[in-house]
Amino acid sequence: MTTIYEVAARAGVSLSTVSRVLNGKASVNAAMADKVKQAARELHYTPSQKARSLASKHSHAVGVVLPNKHMLFSSHLLFSFEHILRQYQKHCVVAFSHDTLESENEAIEFLLSQGCDGVFVNTIASPSIASTTKHLQDKKHSVVTLSQSELKGGVTGFSASIFEVAAYAFKQLRDLGHNDIALISDNSELVSHTNEISLALKAALSRLSVSGSTSFRPELSIYVGSEGTDDPLLELLAKETAFSAVICTSDALVKLIVTSAKELGMELPNDLSIIAAQAPDSPLKPAGSPLAYRVSTVAYSTLDIAKVAASYCLSSFYEQATDESTSNSALPTSTAPIFLDYGSTASFT
Repeated sequence: MTTIYEVAARAGVSLSTVSRVLNGKASVNAAMADKVKQAARELHYTPSQKARSLASKHSHAVGVVLPNKHMLFSSHLLFSFEHILRQYQKHCVVAFSHDTLESENEAIEFLLSQGCDGVFVNTIASPSIASTTKHLQDKKHSVVTLSQSELKGGVTGFSASIFEVAAYAFKQLRDLGHNDIALISDNSELVSHTNEISLALKAALSRLSVSGSTSFRPELSIYVGSEGTDDPLLELLAKETAFSAVICTSDALVKLIVTSAKELGMELPNDLSIIAAQAPDSPLKPAGSPLAYRVSTVAYSTLDIAKVAASYCLSSFYEQATDESTSNSALPTSTAPIFLDYGSTASFT
């Protein structure tokens, strides 16, 4: 088995230099670090996890707390997050929150008691937990949180919200030439039962500089409640207010609007542009997958979220720079929704 002494001899450097490079310290110049990494590769050197833990006082294990809801999103997120951390010689230990504040706290405490260097907590599918951060404030140095709302109280982490998604969808349609844009939502956090736009969505639009007279108007907003609306497109048309594009906040609503538009003889996207605004806990459809409805989508990439989470964890728990990874560039520290052009969003003329 190759030892660190052999790597140092091959690279022509000291043991301390090899140790700093292999442990991700940023105090070694790039040329020297490349020399050490090349020697390690040539000798097929694999660091002893036990030795690394004793020397660094780290277990190199990151705890992950996941909600029980939306397991498809959680599994996608975990797969990407774990894959990225492995590039930095870290591993994951998983616990579930059971969607209650008490069980989330218990899961965090358990993972920390088992020697995890820190914990990544996904509260994005648990709004009742995500809205409460007091239990995380005293753990802010050992917990990184992914939330669907803005984190307060100095809690370490980042957010990915449906408000940002809807605002990005609105901006995309504005950039394509639409001035009258309707919003049909089954999410009461976006649109109230009185068809009023939420303050959080208005704030997201403001951050993107698309608020004001061109923002969503009550007469162009429809909330589709649990009892459902037979045909929200007909309801919009009955208001006799001109609109050229519609944003839908779920696949079910996309299907409803597309079907209704075709029954009315509309030609998509010439008569009506349609775009989907997917909630953050809806994993992106794989590239090339067959879509029943060719409608463009604004959504978060699960991989992008995982990259940002890994960046936060590495810097928070290990003070480790991410540009020394086996990847070609540093991990990002923020993420934003992306636009997937599947069709039905051509500029209205």
